[in-house]
Amino acid sequence: MAYVGGGRYTLSGHSLDDWEASTIAEIDSRLVAGLLVLAAVADTRGFGKAAERLGMTQSGVSKAIARLESRLNARLVERTSRAVELTDEGRALCQRVAQHLAGIGEAAAEAAKSRESVRGRLRVNVDPLFSHMVLAPRLRDFLRHHPELDLRIETRDRIGDLVSDGFDLAVRFGEPTPSALIARRLLNARILTVAAPAYVDRHGRPGHPRDLASDAHQCIRAIDVATGQPFDWEFCQGHKTVSVAVNGRLTVTDSGTKLGACLAGFGVAQVIDLGLEHQFGSGALINLFPDWSDERFPLYVYHVSRNHVPAKVRTFIDFIIGSLGADVEPAPDRRPAARA
Repeated sequence: MAYVGGGRYTLSGHSLDDWEASTIAEIDSRLVAGLLVLAAVADTRGFGKAAERLGMTQSGVSKAIARLESRLNARLVERTSRAVELTDEGRALCQRVAQHLAGIGEAAAEAAKSRESVRGRLRVNVDPLFSHMVLAPRLRDFLRHHPELDLRIETRDRIGDLVSDGFDLAVRFGEPTPSALIARRLLNARILTVAAPAYVDRHGRPGHPRDLASDAHQCIRAIDVATGQPFDWEFCQGHKTVSVAVNGRLTVTDSGTKLGACLAGFGVAQVIDLGLEHQFGSGALINLFPDWSDERFPLYVYHVSRNHVPAKVRTFIDFIIGSLGADVEPAPDRRPAARA
């Protein structure tokens, strides 16, 4: 390396700008490590002190400098009996990369901090019913406890591609489809068949699930987004399952509309037993077939990685579990969903 006009240096006849451009695609962990060692040697003016700072052996520091000099084809360090001094080439290189090395250190520290701190933006894909019935009433307290968190909740009918869509995690009902995501089942919610008292007053209370096939009843059907067709109505009692081809003129795509129409007395609906304590306690809804309530619909939380899960993701999963209370399953640690 030699000085040229304009305050620039060359490595083996090439400017540092040329060297940076030609090697940017080849930068690897060993090169960065070598530059970090060189910076420590420059600060401490000795291999021994640099080794102490970096947690390396003195021999390891010497070998790292030798590899760096070999890679750059330039002598970077002069070793004397009293001290270690950087050559002109070594000082010039340190000056040029100092800012970049500091940035690497800051980025690493920031990443480590985010691993342990509940901060930054958290984007969550949530089932609309779960968001409305369970999360919404509790979000104020959650955000009050985590003032550095920017939470973005998006209600969607599908989980989609969690990574390419930019989500940190998702909460969905139904069994997982083949995926590389990590999935944890939180609960198996009951499916209840309900109606409002006003509906029962007009149409009478059905005595058996098969009675809903009669023209005397109106059933509010819901679309299965996976098939585009209405869900089949099934009723479970222990190991016994009854399928009923129900009648109904209203078909909906979201649970909120279905529940609202049912509460208004329009018809019978099958709903997930989640967050409905007030409606049952006040008498706004009637469980028509308490002896046929053994059908279950699972709730899963999904995230991308089993290892190095950010604190904000772990904390939000704990928040979900706390919101479910005693209903949450004693599930094993996060496990991968079925893989294709």
